[in-house]
Amino acid sequence: MLTINPPRIEAVSAINHQQDLIKVMGDKATSSDLAEALASNTKIIATTIHKFAQINKSDWMTAGPTADKNFAILIDEAHSSTTGSYMSAVSQVLTETDVADGSIDEVQEVSTGDVIEQEIARTGKQDNVSIIAFTATPKATTLQLFGTTTEDGIGKEPFDVYSMKQAIEEGFILDVLNNYVTYETYYKLNKSIEADPEFKSTIAKRRIAKFVELSDENIRGKVEIIMDHFVTHDIMAELGGNGKAMIVTSGREAAVKYQQAFKRYMKEHHITSIEAIIAFSGKVDLDNQEFTEAGMNGFSEESLKDKFDSEQYQVLIVANKYQTGFDQPKLVAMYVDKKLRDVAAVQTLSRLNRIVKGYNKKTFILDFKNSYDDINKSFAPYYRKTVLSETISPADILELERKIDSYEILDSDIVHEFNNFLYQPKRNSRDKQKMTALLNQGYARVQRFDEKEQLNIKKDIRSFIRMYTFLIQATAYQNEVLHEKYNYLQSLVKMIDVRLGNDDFTIADKIVVDYMRHKQTGEFHVAEMPAEYQIKLNKPSISDISEDQEKKLSEIIEEINEQLELDIDGTVGVTGAIAVRELMKKNQKLKQSAQVNSRDDFKFTFNDEIDTALTDGYAQNQDFFQVLLNNDDFKKRVAQVFVDDVYRSLKEKV
Repeated sequence: MLTINPPRIEAVSAINHQQDLIKVMGDKATSSDLAEALASNTKIIATTIHKFAQINKSDWMTAGPTADKNFAILIDEAHSSTTGSYMSAVSQVLTETDVADGSIDEVQEVSTGDVIEQEIARTGKQDNVSIIAFTATPKATTLQLFGTTTEDGIGKEPFDVYSMKQAIEEGFILDVLNNYVTYETYYKLNKSIEADPEFKSTIAKRRIAKFVELSDENIRGKVEIIMDHFVTHDIMAELGGNGKAMIVTSGREAAVKYQQAFKRYMKEHHITSIEAIIAFSGKVDLDNQEFTEAGMNGFSEESLKDKFDSEQYQVLIVANKYQTGFDQPKLVAMYVDKKLRDVAAVQTLSRLNRIVKGYNKKTFILDFKNSYDDINKSFAPYYRKTVLSETISPADILELERKIDSYEILDSDIVHEFNNFLYQPKRNSRDKQKMTALLNQGYARVQRFDEKEQLNIKKDIRSFIRMYTFLIQATAYQNEVLHEKYNYLQSLVKMIDVRLGNDDFTIADKIVVDYMRHKQTGEFHVAEMPAEYQIKLNKPSISDISEDQEKKLSEIIEEINEQLELDIDGTVGVTGAIAVRELMKKNQKLKQSAQVNSRDDFKFTFNDEIDTALTDGYAQNQDFFQVLLNNDDFKKRVAQVFVDDVYRSLKEKV
C-alpha cells in the first residue's frame, strides 16, 4: 500500500508496527530510497506524489521491477497534481519492467513506436494498481480519473460521498458561511490620468490597480476595519481566550505592508495584547528594502506553526501560504483581501471549520474582495454531491491538434526525428545538440508570427499538453503520432517567451487618489445549496469565429476583469459570447427585422434584443452574462462583434 501526499504521513508513521513494515519517505528521502522501498517487501510506504517523477532508469537497475507486484494507492487530498504528469509518473513507475534485462544492442532494436506504445499503456489505469482518492473538493478532472461511471453511462460520480452538509449536520466541521460580512472599496483618481494616453494600456491599468491596492491609505483603512471587527466581536475571547484570526492578502508585497500597518496601528493605539506574524515564501523587495518571513518574524519558518499556536500571537498574515492544509482549530476569524474562486475559495475559508471540543465555536469572515454570491457558488459543487455530467473523449484533443497544425509550426519528419533521439537508451552531447537544432526549427516557425499570435500559440500548446496528459491517463486511447507531437511540444513551449507591451514606466509619482473609502455591503448567513451539482470538464474548444472576433472578445473580457476586479476565464467568456450570438440567431423579432431592413436599421432591433438573449442564456454562464446585463458599454461592445454575423445569417434565411 502507498499513501500519497504529506498531510497523513505523520499519522502513518505513528502506527504501531513491526520493523520494516512501514517506510516513510521524509524530506531527506531520495528517489532512490523510494525505488528501493517499492522493490522491497515493505507493506506500507508513505510518500509524496512528486518523488515518483524523480525516479529514473538507474534507480530501477539497482532496485528492480514492480510490474509483478500489486499496489493499493490511497491518495489523501486528491487535487490537480493527481491528474497531471505527476500521477502519470506514478502509473509508469508501478508498472515498470526490468530494464536491465537484455543487452544494449537488444534494447536498440526496439522501435520508437514500440517504446511509445509501452509508455502510453503504462500511463493509464493498470491491472496491478488500485487507487482510492479522497478529497473534499472534487474537480472535474478528479472525477474523470477516479470516479465511477453513472447509471446513464455518460458521466462520472464519486464511489462514496460523505458530504460537507452531512459533516456539518453531524458536528464534525463548522459551516464557515454563517457569519459573513462583505465590504467594497471605492476610490477616485486625479483627472489628469483620464486624459493621459500612457495610462490607457492594459499594463498601465494593472499598475494603477496594484498601486491603489498597495497604497498606505488603502491598507491602513482596512487594518482599522479589521481591528474594529476583531475587538467588537471579541475574537480573542473565543475558545476560552485562545481565539485567533488569519488575514489573507493578495500577494507578498501586500502581506508585508499589512504587517507594517498592523504594527503601526498597535503602537498608535497602545495595544500590547495582540501580536501578528507573517507567512510568505522567498524574498520581497519593497521600498528599497529586502524582507523575508523569518526576518520580519524574528524566528525560523519551521517554527511558525508552533509560534502561532502559542498564546503570544493572535493574528497570522498570509500570502499564498497556509491557505490549504493548515490545521489550526483556534482560528475563528478570517479577513480576506484577495479574489478567491472555486476550489481555492473553499480550501481557504475551510481553515476555519475545525471543531474544538468543549467550546461552542463560532466563525467570522470579513471579505473585502469577493461577493457572498460568488463564494456561495464556489461552495455549491462540494456541499452535497458533485457529478461530472460528461466525460472526455479523443475528439476533444484531436480538434485542438488541428488548431495547432493550422499554425504550420510542426514538421512531421522533424517531430519524428526528435522522438527517435528522445527514446534512445543513451544520448551523447552530439545527440542533444541535434535535438536542440530540431527544436530551433520549430521555434523559428513560431517567431514568424507577431507577439500576440505567439501568445495564442503558446496558450494552445499548453492546452494540448494538459489535455493530452489527462486523456492518456483517463482513457485507453493510443495514437503514436499524437504522442510524438506531445513530446516535441513539451520542449518547444518552453522556448516561447513572449511579453507584450512596454512596461518600463513608473506611475507612482503621477497618481493621486482623491478619496478612498471602504463600505460594508452586506452581512449574510448560509444560503441553501443544490442537492446535486453537475460540473463539466474544461475541454479545449475551437469555435467557428474568426481570429479577429476572438481577439476582440478576449480584449473586452480582459478589460472587464481589470475594471470590475473579476476573474472571468477568457475561454469561458468567449464561449459565452458565442452563446449570445447563437441565441440572437434564433430570435424571431430579429429574423423579421433582417428580412425587411438594411444592416444599419437592423442594428437598432439587434441592440434592443441583446438583453433578451442574455436573460434566456443566463443559466449557461451566470458570471459573464450578469456583467453584460449590468453594464451597457461592455454589452454593446460584445454584441457589436457579432452584429454582421447575425444579420447575414438571418438575411439569407427565407
